[in-house]
Amino acid sequence: MTSFAVKFLGCKVSQADAMLARSHLLVAGHEEAPEDDAELHVINTCCITREAEAKSRQSVRRSARDGHRVVVTGCAANLNATQFDEIAESVTALVGTADDVAEQVAGTAGPACIDTNLDPLHGLAGARTRGFVKVQDGCDCHCAYCIIPSVRGGARSRPATAVLREARRRAEQGQPEMVMTGISVGDYRDPERGIELGELMREVAGLEGVERVRLSSVEVIHVRDALLDALADDERICPHLHVPLQSGDDSVLAAMGRHYDSTGYLGAIERLRERVPHVNVTTDVIVGYPSEDERAFEHTLRVVRDAGITKVHTFSFSPRPGTRADALGDPVPPDEKKRRSREMRGLSEALGRRHRAGKLGSVEEVLVDKRAEAQASGYSRDYTRYYLPPDAGAPGSVVAVRAEELHADGVVGAMTGR
Repeated sequence: MTSFAVKFLGCKVSQADAMLARSHLLVAGHEEAPEDDAELHVINTCCITREAEAKSRQSVRRSARDGHRVVVTGCAANLNATQFDEIAESVTALVGTADDVAEQVAGTAGPACIDTNLDPLHGLAGARTRGFVKVQDGCDCHCAYCIIPSVRGGARSRPATAVLREARRRAEQGQPEMVMTGISVGDYRDPERGIELGELMREVAGLEGVERVRLSSVEVIHVRDALLDALADDERICPHLHVPLQSGDDSVLAAMGRHYDSTGYLGAIERLRERVPHVNVTTDVIVGYPSEDERAFEHTLRVVRDAGITKVHTFSFSPRPGTRADALGDPVPPDEKKRRSREMRGLSEALGRRHRAGKLGSVEEVLVDKRAEAQASGYSRDYTRYYLPPDAGAPGSVVAVRAEELHADGVVGAMTGR
């Protein structure tokens, strides 16, 4: 038996893949341990940017330097396994799909006593109140700046039967909220019955013990009728969508290889709000793309405002070898990228504060996910963070809360009798 710890960098799909490797290790009879005590570190890596790839190498170096045996998985390993194999003899990089790699990880850990009473979903839930259920992998969009299709492959969907089985197990293990996640999750279509994402979410929401279902992120071209119907008709499906914008300038969007223009993006958000008036929309923006000048950046600021976005995750462009955008170089100076990032983040903070201020005095249901001696916290259905009294309830409980005052990144709530 080998003691192990699992870590991940990057997106929620990376987290789901890391937890899949964890479950295989547990089923194989190995024992999870704190990082410092674990013999084996499994690190699921990210390569969405050069910085993410560098952080992945740094994490592997740290674990190897501290004397742990390291197995490296994930996108950065698929992109370039050699960069990790060369770090130390104690490091092994595994390449392949998440399912294949998870099985390899268990074998790499060494022989153990397999517990035949455990199923492959064992250990997926743990103490978390929110379960990340990967329903889809890969992407067919091939945006000019993105390396992910090269390391993840084309879009492919997981059978709904497998998704429902995992969600049912997670609910049984005490996770009341399911997050549907994938690389291009809106591409989902069940290979067995042909149902789309919105229909899948309805079926997950109908499982016993599931209080909420939400999406991790969805492209604007995938905000289709089935998804709108699910959001509008089923209160268990959370009214929050993270819809990446990347740029609000049409010429930059075309250079990026995105499959919409600014008018199309705003039109889709308008249709969404018509069906779900209380929806909360957040987004991603890339600043400093090679063809982005000051006018193009101003267009992006305007679209963010017009779309009613409440939070912007801002990224500075960095060329990735193997992408079409790499040939464009990196002409926007670093200081200018930083300035645009500051301005976009400032707008994001102002819009988020306005969104939270609109909640003051209202009552919402909050799913408690953390509780400490000083305070508890959790999220409303539209993914607004609430800070609560320490006796608000155990993690996993849903409580009625009145929004009393603004917090730096959320709302301070008081318990109500409702």
